[in-house]
Amino acid sequence: MFKYLSLPIQLILVIASVLLFGSLCSTYTVQLFFTFSMLFKEVLGFLLPFIVFSFVLSGILSFKKNAPLVLLIMLFMIFFSNAVVALMSYTVLRGLLPLGLCNIASDAMLNHTSSIEPLYSLRLPIPVSSEHAMLAAVVLGLIFSFYPWAAFERSINYMKQVVENILNYVVIPFLPLYVFGFLLKIRHEGVFMLMMQQYGSTVFLLVAMQISYLVWMYFVAAGFSMQRALVAINNALPSYLTAFTTMSSTATVPVSVVSATKNTGDRALSSMAMPIMANVHLLGDAVSVPVLAMVTMVLFNMCLPSLVQFVQFIFYFCLSMFAVSGIPGGGIIVISPILRSAFGFTPDMVSIIITLYVLLDSFGTAANVMGDGALVIILKKTLKQLHITA
Repeated sequence: MFKYLSLPIQLILVIASVLLFGSLCSTYTVQLFFTFSMLFKEVLGFLLPFIVFSFVLSGILSFKKNAPLVLLIMLFMIFFSNAVVALMSYTVLRGLLPLGLCNIASDAMLNHTSSIEPLYSLRLPIPVSSEHAMLAAVVLGLIFSFYPWAAFERSINYMKQVVENILNYVVIPFLPLYVFGFLLKIRHEGVFMLMMQQYGSTVFLLVAMQISYLVWMYFVAAGFSMQRALVAINNALPSYLTAFTTMSSTATVPVSVVSATKNTGDRALSSMAMPIMANVHLLGDAVSVPVLAMVTMVLFNMCLPSLVQFVQFIFYFCLSMFAVSGIPGGGIIVISPILRSAFGFTPDMVSIIITLYVLLDSFGTAANVMGDGALVIILKKTLKQLHITA
């Protein structure tokens, strides 16, 4: 009966069951389910380069000679979206921080080390990273868009079909169980309760800002129709829930492509855009990094940056987002040197912001993926207005 429910309903039931009954599970039971989740994630990680390569390449090839223009428009929209959200976050924080939104994080939070480990690991070798697979797909796609080779295109389409069958009959059906194991682990470790106790007002503000931006983006993407926006949000909800539990935008690509296809009606564009956006369009990070940076500056009695200083930071921040790998903690690792050079962060400040960022990474990753779903709708409409079609 469970399999006949839609994926969003399945995931919501999984979340509810963990919240209500997760405390009844023994440590060993949690380890068993978490082990399945980790094994599943390893297999998915092994498949991801092939998924990204086939999806991006076939999507680019479908646009023929329009492919470079589509990529250029998409990258501009990604940069613009990241910059606008970061600037809006700065504006909100400038007004709210004087009201006293944070307390100094305790040692219990910063040194929280309790964790559940899997019982077994496959240690599958990754033939090539997803980022390199994506880069290779973009380069090959651009080359063969101008110099078509029918046999090559047929082989790529066949590869994509095989990958889609694996996703439809293996990955998607087991996704709720995959999510269940991760949620049990988080529930057992009590990370979120600890976070809310120590940094509750900041966490609430950060998540509220992310949700507000997402609703606004979907409202804009839906042509300022709340009814259509709610439909689009419902279609994208499985990607949000999946990203929240796995803390990986890249691992959520199979689900986000399906969600984006429902909202755009364009499988080729969704297959090309979502794997790329998963790595470089980071709405969640554009909210969380400014918020955590400015809160940390207040904790250390530093002056908040001026608008000019922050605009300079945003420029380098947005450029750095193109180097993020889409893995847990990847964003803040890339941004750390910029925080030191732009705002004078000390090593202690960097360690605090990295800790907070990682603890909040579930929210940020989910917002990243959900933001991708809104941006691809806007991209689809932009290409339609410019009469650029596959």
